[in-house]
Amino acid sequence: MSIPPNANYLESIRLFELRLILEYLKDIAPERARILEVGAGTGWQARELATHGYQVSAIDIPTSNHSHARVWEVIDFDGRYIPFEDHTFDIIYSSNVIEHVEDLNTLNHEFHRVLKTTGFVFHYVPTSSWRAWSLLAFYPSLLLDVFRRIYRPTRGTSNINNSNFQSSKTNSCTWKCMLTKLYRRLIPHTHGSSGLCLTELYRYRRTTWLDYFQSADWIVINYTCNRLFLTGEMLFGRHLSIHARAKLSKLFGSTAHFFILKSKI
Repeated sequence: MSIPPNANYLESIRLFELRLILEYLKDIAPERARILEVGAGTGWQARELATHGYQVSAIDIPTSNHSHARVWEVIDFDGRYIPFEDHTFDIIYSSNVIEHVEDLNTLNHEFHRVLKTTGFVFHYVPTSSWRAWSLLAFYPSLLLDVFRRIYRPTRGTSNINNSNFQSSKTNSCTWKCMLTKLYRRLIPHTHGSSGLCLTELYRYRRTTWLDYFQSADWIVINYTCNRLFLTGEMLFGRHLSIHARAKLSKLFGSTAHFFILKSKI
């Protein structure tokens, strides 16, 4: 699965993730397997999986930040109880979702319920190296944002008579917005549903995730990482290609663990 040259930045990242997913699906999933994507956002990845012949359903909470831009049928659910019958799916898939779930024990029970006895669960979850680099990038990103706001070029030079008034009003609004945002961003925020950003350095370790999955009655069938270097602040954004980020991951660590699980129940 190649990444098309016209794919935008986020699509390129998602396609890179899907390439790994598809490699494993060829080996362990039946033909026309039923797949459930949990936390599907716009449904973009679900739609891409469907183009490969899989029967894909997608669910997400109605308050998702992406609910207004859906490109695939995404069923709303309450974040706890999955609206499907027992033993429905061959594969359950999530990408950087379960760390945000407040009642993960209940959702895990639901995963066991709707998964076929021969099925597997695929999870992308964040790494401690991603958390560390995100913390290190937080303040440089903040300074860059302030710099851009201060030196943002103004548009046009018309309406000279009103220029002083408009400029004063605009600058006042700009500075007020900037200071408000600065205040809110002085302290790095927690990524997941609980804890502190510093405790996430521990919680996102591979061994911590492994211990959690085993305690939740899952057998870890396979483990790898997504082989991409990213920070939560996207400090370099589009300036670093997917190819460059793949190379940097060998030096600085990957942004996500990838676990394949099978139910013990």
